[in-house]
Amino acid sequence: MRKVTILLMVFSLIFVANIFSQNMLEKADSLWEKRGEVFDQNTLLAGDANINQMIEVYKKVLETATGAEKEEATWKLIRGYYFKGKYTTSDKETKKKICDLGKELGEDGLKEFPDSPGINLFLAIVWGVWGEEYGIIQAAKKGVAGKIKDLCEKTIKLDPEFDEAGGYRVLGRVYFKAPKIPLLLGWPSKKKAVGILEKSLKIAPDNLNSKQFYAEALYSQKRKEEAIKIAKEILATEGVSEGVAEDANIKNEVKKLLADWVK
Repeated sequence: MRKVTILLMVFSLIFVANIFSQNMLEKADSLWEKRGEVFDQNTLLAGDANINQMIEVYKKVLETATGAEKEEATWKLIRGYYFKGKYTTSDKETKKKICDLGKELGEDGLKEFPDSPGINLFLAIVWGVWGEEYGIIQAAKKGVAGKIKDLCEKTIKLDPEFDEAGGYRVLGRVYFKAPKIPLLLGWPSKKKAVGILEKSLKIAPDNLNSKQFYAEALYSQKRKEEAIKIAKEILATEGVSEGVAEDANIKNEVKKLLADWVK
């Protein structure tokens, strides 16, 4: 009888822990949806109160979560670090520190969940921001472009539709942006980027990030009119697509590109 009582207590504790984790995940998800509620149109930066609270909730979930809930909380926390570093501060050193947190979490997460499309993709994205902030030399030393490529290819293999074809979107971008270095880095290709980004848009035709990256790739291949048409479509998009902060920054970048393209 005593053994039965102990087993019931253990199962009850596990059940309560699972309910707690699920409730906390829902709370963190709701905070993610509010990430752009406070946004400065002049600086193009979002307030960090909601994203900071979201980060703390996901961290709390990770203290007790296991299995699928832990995997989900991990990639969503990496995504949170990405947003915080990309859209809530303009200070380079702060961005570096936030990127490092996301990168470390992603690398640890892959040890436990190597087949998580979310961890693979958002680790690739954080590596991309890391490369931007630390510079070309440090990125080359760390082999950042190759890491992003491998992570994106793994994401595509696991789930090509994840995050609106995020694997194809980020893979196309790294093919476009990475420098081609003879004998060291031969695969980057702006021409190949066009085809990869077309796959992304075939799955998620309205994603503004993919459309921007595709327009830039088209322009690099002397397909100017097509690039300009897509850029104008992005600027004419109404409502919220990727997020308040994300949309504003995309449109700001596209305005600058368009001003250069129509000279």
